[in-house]
Amino acid sequence: MKKYYIYSLFLIAFTIGCTDLEEILYQGIDETNYPQTDAQAAVSHLSSYDALADLFDDNGYWFLTQEITSDELVGPTRAADWYDGGKWLVLQYHTWTNSSDAVNNIWNKIWEGIAEANSILDKTVSTDEAALKIRAEVETIRSLYYFWLFDNYGDVPYLTTYFTAPEQPFRTKRAAIFDSLTTTLENSYPLLNSVENPAYKNYASKEMALALLAKLYLNGKVYTGSENPEYHQKVIQYCDELLSMSYLELDDKVMDMFKIGTSGSSKEMIFTIPFNEESKQGFRLHMRSLGYISKKTFNMTDQPWNGFCVIPTFFDKYEDTDVRKSGYFLYGLQYDYLGAPIVDTKTELQVDFNPNIIIPEMTTANMQIEGIDNFHMTHDGARVQKYEIYAAAKQNLTVNFPVFRLADVVFMKAEAELRLNGSVSSGTMSYVNQIWARANETPPAEGLTLNNILDERGKELFAEGHRRNDMIRFGTFDKPFWAMGQTNMTGVPEPNDVQNIFPIPQSAINGNPNLEAAPQ
Repeated sequence: MKKYYIYSLFLIAFTIGCTDLEEILYQGIDETNYPQTDAQAAVSHLSSYDALADLFDDNGYWFLTQEITSDELVGPTRAADWYDGGKWLVLQYHTWTNSSDAVNNIWNKIWEGIAEANSILDKTVSTDEAALKIRAEVETIRSLYYFWLFDNYGDVPYLTTYFTAPEQPFRTKRAAIFDSLTTTLENSYPLLNSVENPAYKNYASKEMALALLAKLYLNGKVYTGSENPEYHQKVIQYCDELLSMSYLELDDKVMDMFKIGTSGSSKEMIFTIPFNEESKQGFRLHMRSLGYISKKTFNMTDQPWNGFCVIPTFFDKYEDTDVRKSGYFLYGLQYDYLGAPIVDTKTELQVDFNPNIIIPEMTTANMQIEGIDNFHMTHDGARVQKYEIYAAAKQNLTVNFPVFRLADVVFMKAEAELRLNGSVSSGTMSYVNQIWARANETPPAEGLTLNNILDERGKELFAEGHRRNDMIRFGTFDKPFWAMGQTNMTGVPEPNDVQNIFPIPQSAINGNPNLEAAPQ
């Protein structure tokens, strides 16, 4: 237990939670050769997935941070409501520090997942077929954790063992981690189960590994600092493998992927994280976004918190006829679930979720400058309803969150073709046209180009955790957008490329000064 305690204290910077891991999971088992039977192998690795669910709310912050630092979502301060110590504004304004809540919690939670995966791998030393499949699966889910870690923090420690890991590791260069992750996935994916059996869509499958490989290579220039045509060729190769699989298809109706009754059977889904309002909690975007009065709209059990909204410049990217606009967002005049207008009790006006929210920080002083009254301060902003908000919904939704789905694969391939060849192949465009057709979107007059593919990815993949990564790859994350970089607003800095990665948390540095040393 000493090794686990030191690992947690100095690297992850917390000392509670799973410190009795060995006793709970492995009591009475010979850990030098585990798993020993097929039955043990079947369950030995499942705890490597446990950290995933916590990354979607403020236990882990990954999902919220990818969205609120981007041009998709804003967490507005409404008078005294939602200030929360400024933790949302620092994300919106890109003014975080190495002590910010999100910076700490993403780091801690992802390292928790990595540590658990490494612990399982250290114990799984058998070379029989079942154990090798388990190793490949755990290495793949660990690769997903590492992808999120080095995508957010740059140079980080890269540890592939648990019991013999250094107590105070140095950081590894981002490019070296990229090379190791791609090599690991390329070696592992042939051993993995396939989502041809839909039961494996919640696990690290062959198809999930291929999608992750494509994502890594798509961002290869960001991670290595070098433009390499081979990266684009690899993206095309792995996307082609996925697009050739007969059991993966674009859904006919885009909103079906986000409904309880149909998301689980979607052929478009590649890897999902299943949430359940009772047994696997952790997805509360509806509570954070919907208005107080939205309880009446959806006949919910709990009252939402009137928070996050769609940034108006992002909302305006959609045509009015686009089914994603009415499907992803709740906006305009509001009605209850029986169709009756919902009236604001203070003004006796019908509540209007006006999409054109003006500023993210609606303090009394800013409201006076911008001419915002209390009605608009309370209700302005289009809200997120993309993930089905069913009758009697509680604080946690039952939902299958799409980490990877086929529409993302289509756009990754199209982007790689544009960067490699300057045009999109007819085969790829046939898939893009399917995506536009089902959304009822008028295709751009110029077709799909590098100038508009960022917008097209955004419109399709809104609130799926891709936007920060996409903006960095396209060079727009460190440029002004909406409130970010508006110099007429007090306290909002000019953006810069230092913001493209988060700082190592101070709490981790306090336990391990080597994190401040040059990467090795």
